[in-house]
Amino acid sequence: MNRKVDDKLDRISKTILSEKQSVRTTFKLSDSSSNAIYWLIKTNNLKPKEVFDLICSNENLIDFAIEAAIKDGKTSSAKKTRKTFVISKRVLRLLNKYSEKHKLSRDLIVENLILLFKALLEKHAEEEKQREEKALTIISDFWSKAESVEKQLKDLLDDDSPILDRFGYVIVLLMNLASAIESKLSNGVPIDPDDFSQS
Repeated sequence: MNRKVDDKLDRISKTILSEKQSVRTTFKLSDSSSNAIYWLIKTNNLKPKEVFDLICSNENLIDFAIEAAIKDGKTSSAKKTRKTFVISKRVLRLLNKYSEKHKLSRDLIVENLILLFKALLEKHAEEEKQREEKALTIISDFWSKAESVEKQLKDLLDDDSPILDRFGYVIVLLMNLASAIESKLSNGVPIDPDDFSQS
């Protein structure tokens, strides 16, 4: 590789690394957006820096946040509290760029980004819950039909039939899956796709 290309690659890699470096910065946030960011941290097991990386990685979300900030007025009357976070240089540079470009305070952009992202996650979680409730109904219905089939097989076959044994496993798997879905819906326990004994 020639020297010029080598130097360019070296500069690019240093730029990329410097963008990931952490910096401390302070935002003035309302109680609702402060609570939202701590909710995002807790429910998704993330660090604040990861939350900021996430919310600033989607151009559409940033555009919506800026539109909302412009629509709701450039200042908000809600009481604000100063909060200091560790974020990446890339995110800080992006926020400063959007703030300057749209003549909006960085705080207002962050406020809207956080609240929009939380609302999107909650909407997605609610839609997923509704789909899982329907799935539970379908699986429970299938389970009761499988039990009816098991009864027919017991009438037809000997007690020591390998068919009955194997079909018994099918019933247990269905029962465990239904229980795992119920646990997810009632307690938020994630369904492990590889643990067939999870109930």
